[in-house]
Amino acid sequence: MMAILLTILISFIVTTLFGHVVHWSLHQKWSGSVHQSHMTHHLKLYPPTDYTSKVYREAGKDSTPKFFAIAAIPLVLAPIVFWLCGVLPLSLAATVIGVEALMGFLHNYLHDSFHIQNHWLYRVPLLGDIFNRWVDLHYLHHVDMSKNYGIFTFHWDRFFGTFWKV
Repeated sequence: MMAILLTILISFIVTTLFGHVVHWSLHQKWSGSVHQSHMTHHLKLYPPTDYTSKVYREAGKDSTPKFFAIAAIPLVLAPIVFWLCGVLPLSLAATVIGVEALMGFLHNYLHDSFHIQNHWLYRVPLLGDIFNRWVDLHYLHHVDMSKNYGIFTFHWDRFFGTFWKV
């Protein structure tokens, strides 16, 4: 049981670092077409003056999800390789992949929901206040794109000095 809890913690740390670095890289011109696509999200679809909409505005053919998927290949393959080499038991390899999948889902779902007016998460008792804080922190990212790369976790922003609190 302790091994699974430790695996969850380590997976959480590594996965959130991965998300932070990938999101930061989307803001770098060297990331090419994914940078341009992400800037469409920031500057045309959801600028600070028009941050929310009734339905999520899609960028059309967006290369960002493909970029995340390709970048995540080593993250997903590592536990499989460690299991195949006998370094990691199947239960722990599955735990790592489960944490990665959950974090990826939450990252995408929560991000999109931040841009939807009156999203149902605002109305969930207790969670509504937390959700509202996340929305505010993400809004600040749209105001200053060099801050708050986390979507719902901001420990790496604090570590790297990119956190801007509400």
